[in-house]
Amino acid sequence: MFPERLLVSDPIVVIRKELPKNDFTFDHRRVEGNFFLVIPSRAKEVYFIQMLGKNIDVFLPVSGEGLLIRSKCLNGLLPLAD
Repeated sequence: MFPERLLVSDPIVVIRKELPKNDFTFDHRRVEGNFFLVIPSRAKEVYFIQMLGKNIDVFLPVSGEGLLIRSKCLNGLLPLAD
């Protein structure tokens, strides 16, 4: 899965912050650790991402396209046959 991925260290990410009266805003925050920047292109990649914890294992980068996934989530992941 994710044949084209880019290793990113300590990225700045976008976090949704809840406000009173059913409102929200977005904050930027630096998260420590190694992440892979990926762009899902197949259904099984999208399903895999949906199983991860939002703002725990998968984040939105502050700029650019794709998603940031913690490297430990992809380490040891065996390639699956199509």
